[in-house]
Amino acid sequence: MSYSLSPFYHTYHAFTAQGVFGGAPESLRAALARARTKLSGMTIGSGWLIGLLAFYFGFVLNLAFWRFILDRLEITNGDMLVFAVSLPILIFIFFAGLFSVLLVSFAGKPIVVFLLLISSAANFAMFRFGIFIDSDMLRNVFETDAREAGELMTATGLAWIALTGVLPAIAFAFVKVRYLPLKKEAAARFVFFIVGALILGGFATSSTKEYAAFFRQHNAARKLVNTFNIAQSTFAYFRERALARRDFAWLDRNAKFEPQSKQALSARPGTRKRVMIFIVGETARAKSFSLGGYERETNPLLSRRGVVYFKNMRSCGTATAVSLPCMFSNKDRREFKVDDARFTQNLLDTLKIAGYDVLWRENNSGCKGVCKRVPTEKTDPPTESGQKYSFDEALLEGLEARLKETEKNTAIFLHTIGSHGPAYYRRTPERFRRFTPTCDTADLQNCTREAIRNTYDNTILYTDTVVASAIDIARKFPELETTVIYVSDHGESLGENRVYLHGLPYAVAPNEQTQIPFVVWMSETLKKNERISETCVRNKAEAESFSHDNIFHSVLSLLSVRTRLYRQEKDIFSGCRPKSFPTRDERARDAEA
Repeated sequence: MSYSLSPFYHTYHAFTAQGVFGGAPESLRAALARARTKLSGMTIGSGWLIGLLAFYFGFVLNLAFWRFILDRLEITNGDMLVFAVSLPILIFIFFAGLFSVLLVSFAGKPIVVFLLLISSAANFAMFRFGIFIDSDMLRNVFETDAREAGELMTATGLAWIALTGVLPAIAFAFVKVRYLPLKKEAAARFVFFIVGALILGGFATSSTKEYAAFFRQHNAARKLVNTFNIAQSTFAYFRERALARRDFAWLDRNAKFEPQSKQALSARPGTRKRVMIFIVGETARAKSFSLGGYERETNPLLSRRGVVYFKNMRSCGTATAVSLPCMFSNKDRREFKVDDARFTQNLLDTLKIAGYDVLWRENNSGCKGVCKRVPTEKTDPPTESGQKYSFDEALLEGLEARLKETEKNTAIFLHTIGSHGPAYYRRTPERFRRFTPTCDTADLQNCTREAIRNTYDNTILYTDTVVASAIDIARKFPELETTVIYVSDHGESLGENRVYLHGLPYAVAPNEQTQIPFVVWMSETLKKNERISETCVRNKAEAESFSHDNIFHSVLSLLSVRTRLYRQEKDIFSGCRPKSFPTRDERARDAEA
């Protein structure tokens, strides 16, 4: 799911709407009143305040940036020493210039208070979880829901935000700022800009090569410059939304079901039914699947179900807001635009056009627009347990009865909560806590790496049961041509290189966030009627690399949907059956004929 920066978005409500201070004991409120009186009597000159804010934002609220720099900085000569000395100076000048513009008598305080709150939350998220902030991360923030945000509002996070954001904001709000007369104030700030520009120019002239080399090699560093990255990413996010297509684009309204064995279809009209159960995993990483070689047995049931496991599978993104619509798009990752996807025909739409009965069942925080035009069902969290989500087994309720009553080709999509963090312990029933000790809190910083790993692995063990149970249900209907597919939306970091959760920019994301499990089970009836060689598929799964880019075209192939959107080179099953769907050239020749 998408969640990593939700605290930044919900911080204000956590401290105001929920009445944190309003419900405080009388003695605390009295102390706050005394502090307010003292602060109200204090004054500070605008120049000193600009310097103080520049230092606080540039260093205290940029801990993740400076850790990133120190981890990668190598001083091998005098030029690199000048670079190392000049960088803090340049950061200070940058923020001093920023607050010289923002700190004006009529609007300065509300702006700075707001920046203190969001920057303290972002500082915590970046420093604690090792995340970067870009437009995709902001998309995660704006598209999350209250249940996800609530799991991230941990005691440690709230304490961090209170100490580094809320308390400085309160102090700043009450302190009186002493401004010079307008002309003198403007002149003083103009002189600062001139001096700052000269210093910047001097360092730029002497260290251009070092700056260019370092930030070309570590381009993602700019996404850690706190406050600047938030403003830039917010602008980019809303710009992308504004430029997105608004008229819905139907790509092919002539898609149709066309099985390989037409003779068998005509011999038994109406008796063949094609069924797919597509399980969308959440935050499952390939590194933790024993089917792929993980030393712990996290897939004891699937290993005995005759599934095909694809060892080299990559996600389209590192967060659900991107990966989920991308995996069902006909676009490749590099061509895909998430905002356009909302207004473009996807895999579910294509199956519906081809005559499939399509259903989306939801146990997560939404389908990100993928299921907008098909029937959708949502599981209800059990009220008696206090759980915010149902366990994923709830998605299987009624599945057997639905298959028994199937009267037409059917595609059922099950969107799981899977291994959604940081509250991994909430994803499994008690009986699945095999690996111990566990981390029974969303405050990962209060748990050991081993406890976090144990708790996460228990979620994979539970996912194994859910997917195996879906296969067992499908097996009860041998007359159906059935496929069960499981693929995760993205992976997860569990503390490797001090990185937790997910959502890093794809270019710098570790393998833990992009390498995902992909499992396919096919019924004997499907393999026989469609003449699919499972041995061929297994060989490809073992030797070749695939990604979410292959999902759209491979599902069309398995479900025998003929459409001009199909690309044979992206079809995993191409070459593993006597004849694949027509290529683009063949379709063009058919059209001319």
